[in-house]
Amino acid sequence: MYLRQLVNDFMFQIFGFLCTQDPAHTWAPGGDLLPVCQRCTGLYVGAAFALVLLLRFRPLTDARYRWLHAIFLLIMTPFGFHLMPHGAVLRTTSGYWFGFGVVGLLWLLPEARISDGTGRMASSLKPYLLMGAAGTLLLPFIAIWGGAIASLTLSWLAVAGMAAIAGLLAGNVALFGSSILAWLRRSAMGAIS
Repeated sequence: MYLRQLVNDFMFQIFGFLCTQDPAHTWAPGGDLLPVCQRCTGLYVGAAFALVLLLRFRPLTDARYRWLHAIFLLIMTPFGFHLMPHGAVLRTTSGYWFGFGVVGLLWLLPEARISDGTGRMASSLKPYLLMGAAGTLLLPFIAIWGGAIASLTLSWLAVAGMAAIAGLLAGNVALFGSSILAWLRRSAMGAIS
């Protein structure tokens, strides 16, 4: 029990840097407040789920994929800026699709590097989106009617989502940096010859 409280306190402190943690806008499945608000619950769970689905289905990252993920980011605009009235479920689902959009777009550069020369065929976008839609329906249900196990699961999924975003962001920075260095080397070699 003491270890569980220690981990819970640590999660609240870490997410305190990223989330307002307003108790009025925070899910409490089983009576335990989550370490993130409703919108951030959606964002981080959506990010974790998106990465799992991207790794599983590896959808084709064509123009349609990019536009769709850009739209997922834009879904947050009317709700994040409070241009439309919304409640707990809309806060969570708009955050969920925003997390999906962030991870989907951060996935583009690593996916391009991973799939170079592997011969692996990209799959259709359909199963990826269907599973994503199932997650957006299931998440509020779990947050509202779940018990202590749901609270623990959603808390750890939030941690996984935060790690997914941080990892993809770091990967993109590293890949972009290596591309810049390669370009500089080629430019220097061209200048020498």
